[in-house]
Amino acid sequence: MTTAIAWSIDVLEGWEAREHGDVAVFVRPEGVGVLQVVSYEQDEDVTPEDLEDLAQEHVQNNHGSTHVEVGDFTGTLYTLREDGEYWQFWYLAADRLAVVLTYNCAEEDRNVEIDEVREMVASLMLEYFDEEE
Repeated sequence: MTTAIAWSIDVLEGWEAREHGDVAVFVRPEGVGVLQVVSYEQDEDVTPEDLEDLAQEHVQNNHGSTHVEVGDFTGTLYTLREDGEYWQFWYLAADRLAVVLTYNCAEEDRNVEIDEVREMVASLMLEYFDEEE
């Protein structure tokens, strides 16, 4: 048996979770934005350099960033306002797992759901489970 690694998040009341391929999508049916989550597992621990590679577009464009700690995860948060859109990108790592969370909505709606989005992001947990080979 091997130990697999995964993530979980608490979906708040009024939000729906959907899967689109490898991407988990969270929306409020009558909401203004979308939270998307994708993860990448490696054979060895994810390093800050690995996260920087994932965030390469933001690094190259000198987007402002903030160091964040979310449960077992640490990483970087980027917040952007471009072309009437509001974006938040979390690049997080714990153990062998990198998780990228993206929230976007129209700029004028940025305060409508952001507290709930941040609450869901804050609930992110690392999980281990046994898997047969």
